[in-house]
Amino acid sequence: MKPLSDAILNSQKSAIRKLFELLIKSSDGISFGIGQPDFTSPDFVNDEIIKALKEHKTQYAPALGLPTLRRVVAQKFQNENNMKWVETENVMITNGGSQALQLCFATLSNPGDEMILSSPNFLSYIYLASYYHLKLVEVPRLENYAPDLEGIRQSITPKTKFIMINSPNNPTGYVYSKKQMDKLVQIVLENDLYLVSDEVYEKFLYNDHIHISPASYDEMAERTLTLNALSKTFGATGLRLGYVSANKKIIGMMEKYGQYTTAGVNHPTQYGAIEALMKGNPDMPQILQSYNKKRLFSLKRLKELQFDTIEPFGAFYIMPRLNPKWDMTSEVFSNELVKEKHVACVPGNGFGSYSNNSLRISYATSDELLEEGFNRIERFLKKKSLI
Repeated sequence: MKPLSDAILNSQKSAIRKLFELLIKSSDGISFGIGQPDFTSPDFVNDEIIKALKEHKTQYAPALGLPTLRRVVAQKFQNENNMKWVETENVMITNGGSQALQLCFATLSNPGDEMILSSPNFLSYIYLASYYHLKLVEVPRLENYAPDLEGIRQSITPKTKFIMINSPNNPTGYVYSKKQMDKLVQIVLENDLYLVSDEVYEKFLYNDHIHISPASYDEMAERTLTLNALSKTFGATGLRLGYVSANKKIIGMMEKYGQYTTAGVNHPTQYGAIEALMKGNPDMPQILQSYNKKRLFSLKRLKELQFDTIEPFGAFYIMPRLNPKWDMTSEVFSNELVKEKHVACVPGNGFGSYSNNSLRISYATSDELLEEGFNRIERFLKKKSLI
């Protein structure tokens, strides 16, 4: 038979999904793996979805999304992200942040173009690059997981099309500072590039760190694609409701692509999204207080267990490096840990070429499971005489 798609055939199955297949076989499994909040969507969001269903709003919605929702998203970008230029025409509603990402890659990419990514970074960026026949240029992060901006500058070639960023970052928890964002914007402008900014963790910030949207810079309006979703802020990963902003021409291209792929977004869910973005999540202050406690606990336990750990200041992940004395790759460590102690941590090699000695741990779980999970990791290390 004739060959199938090389791009898909040669991509790896998600390391996160592999772990869950192992973990699901145990009755007492603890997951530090999935990027999902341990809280769920507010009732006022769910109520609007139920109301829309009862009113039989189950036919196709417009390909760009409901006009009211697009207007609310535009207002959100203006008021919360200081993106004063965004109007309804600059917004498209998507099937989660994942489709927003897909649309960004689809509209920007031609075969042979290059995309620059600080590594480690979210695994979807890596595989989407291959699906859209982009050359992925990974620039290793600095020791503290900060982006190597000078390395990014030096990696630019005439074929470079865009830089992809995610701040606060999955998997490292790193947050861009104002000075770093200023420098990145300067690099983008000097080299006539686009910038794709994934901002789904914008509300998860600690120690007085702030979120900066690159599209808030006046000169970046035409060349920045900003994506977000209800998933993290509203504990609504399963609702699959995202949104993206860009210049009018790019949004028009996204609409065209969407018409022939997904043909629109879940209609009733969009009414819940309107309510969500108008009201915000009233529980976020308490959630952040709780997550900060989990963050500090995880940092403390990892240091006690002799991991090389960088303090994260955003999202809900921590990415420790394995102690070099253990002489073990993260993939071996993760597989043995889940088999022997039923604790799932994602191996770092799923997040790029420069993190084979690292693990991604999500602390978005209950205090009890977090404590028990680390106790099991401690028993695992002691059993193998590593500590």
